[in-house]
Amino acid sequence: MTTKKILYVEDDNANLMLVKLFFKKEPFEMTGVDNPDDALEILKSQSFDVVIVDLNLRKEGDGAELIRDLRNLPEYKDVPVFVFSGHDIHSFKEYGIEGIIDRYFNKPVNKKTLIEAIQGVLEIKQNQK
Repeated sequence: MTTKKILYVEDDNANLMLVKLFFKKEPFEMTGVDNPDDALEILKSQSFDVVIVDLNLRKEGDGAELIRDLRNLPEYKDVPVFVFSGHDIHSFKEYGIEGIIDRYFNKPVNKKTLIEAIQGVLEIKQNQK
């Protein structure tokens, strides 16, 4: 498997470092940013295979706003998006992102579950080409 690029948008540095460790021996190159503005800038200038977003960054729900903005970028219309959150999955209706994300994970995230999920969505995307 070739190295895949992952953008992780998370305002908690400990979580950023933990997920970066998850990918250390995997074929993934992770870029971490801590706010939606920087995420949008980097999304416009670089290409990523998967995007992971914390639901609550600087304020409640701004991760959902970022996801909606990301889906409006033509090059990210079909890129897998995962959400990490301490919120219950049922709050997605409130945030308006139900149906536009690929996977949801409660924090703390299990390494094996995350790696398998990423590999799974990337395999599906590859087979659709």
